[in-house]
Amino acid sequence: MSFVSKSPSLASLLGCVYLLTFASLCAAESAPELTLSEALRRADAGSPALLAPTSATRSAEALITQAGVRPNPTLDLSLENFAGSGAFRGFDGVETTVQISQVLERGGKSDKRTGVARSELEVAEQAFVVRRAEVRAAAAAAYIAVLAANSRAENAERSLALARESADVIAAQVQGAAASSVESARARAALSTTRADHTRAASARVKAHASLAASWGGTPEDSPTLPSLPQAPDTLPDRNTLFAQLSAHPLHALQQATIGARRAALQLARSSSAQDVTVAGGLRSLRDTGDAALVVGVSVPLSFRNQNEGAILAARETLAGAEQSARALDAELRAAFTSAWQDLQLAHTVARDLRADALPATEEALAIVRRAHAQGEASLLDVLEARRALNSLNREILDAEAAFATALVRLDALTDPSFPLTTAFLSSQ
Repeated sequence: MSFVSKSPSLASLLGCVYLLTFASLCAAESAPELTLSEALRRADAGSPALLAPTSATRSAEALITQAGVRPNPTLDLSLENFAGSGAFRGFDGVETTVQISQVLERGGKSDKRTGVARSELEVAEQAFVVRRAEVRAAAAAAYIAVLAANSRAENAERSLALARESADVIAAQVQGAAASSVESARARAALSTTRADHTRAASARVKAHASLAASWGGTPEDSPTLPSLPQAPDTLPDRNTLFAQLSAHPLHALQQATIGARRAALQLARSSSAQDVTVAGGLRSLRDTGDAALVVGVSVPLSFRNQNEGAILAARETLAGAEQSARALDAELRAAFTSAWQDLQLAHTVARDLRADALPATEEALAIVRRAHAQGEASLLDVLEARRALNSLNREILDAEAAFATALVRLDALTDPSFPLTTAFLSSQ
């Protein structure tokens, strides 16, 4: 029996390619858009920047157990009265003493060490909360950057299509002697410039997607489906309400935890000035008589030279520095809020005014030039210039709206880590 293999026809191959392409397009179209909430969830779950704070928290938990451990007892073995002269020659008169000594801590050092360890755990936990808020803010900013990059790329694609169309029309007119070669050269130059803008916009979009994916530990190829940037809303959020929420910023809790840790360290330094007592007890054996006796001892350091004054002073100054940092933090957060609010107001005003006034006027000017060109009263270059003015205005509007969205993210990061303002803004599109 023989088998004959038949090569697939070109039509069947093309059919397979078509089906695969169609299936991939359908899959891409059916893929749900990545929401801001999902981007934040991915950042919480996969950001490499949250691994180190987690390890610091576990380390602080382990130190709590260690802080409560008492000092180990000491086993002492001593030999006396041997290898001497006369009656103490050799080992006939050796005395062997075996005793165990134990340090008894005074001043509540164990409790103070545990207090320091617990306060350091709270600092580590609050530092994780702060780091998590920073990661979420970076992810939200990267998300907005992708939306803005998408809008700029779409605008660049429209501009490139218009530039190609204009260049083709002028080239045809030059061949028909209806346009000069100068107009053709200008159209080609405009096409080249627009193509460069399109290339830059496409590159910026790729980099924005890569930055967003990196916020949750993804790869540059992990490019989710995202919409374009929505328009700025008609109204702004209430400033006073937002400013009141500034007191809930996680940096405040971290600073208070740091102050608590420095205060606990001061208490430990003070307790260290109390000298510990060492008690010892054991058995002494006299070889020459075969007798044995108990040995008991107590030792207390004399503290007239070292009362731990330097460590106490250092701990006190460290506490004062932490308290001063808390006051400085309030000023820094208020300044950051004011800066973000001013940027939000400026971007909102610019975006709304350009859309309400400049955009209709520019579109009307383009329509007038087009009609004049159709009637032979304006050149094609006039139409191109009007189109370039409209494209430039659209880019300016996009820049303003991107600045608005970025400022909104900054305000959310200062007032509410769940980003309600940004989420509401994006859901309005």
